[in-house]
Amino acid sequence: MECKYLVTKCICYDTTFEEMKRIMKERKIKTLDELKDVKIVADNCRLCVPYINKMIETGETKFHVLLES
Repeated sequence: MECKYLVTKCICYDTTFEEMKRIMKERKIKTLDELKDVKIVADNCRLCVPYINKMIETGETKFHVLLES
């Protein structure tokens, strides 16, 4: 489903997917659980979880589509 707004971050912790991707690259992190060990993300509303997983899978950091968990 096409999204009216661009999804670019974990809104609860104000952390962009770009920042998460950079951290993952620098620390050679491969999973969301490993990322959560070094940065607080995806722990509150969890709406960002499918986007973070898609970022890990594809490298994308901006999404025009609504993703469901």
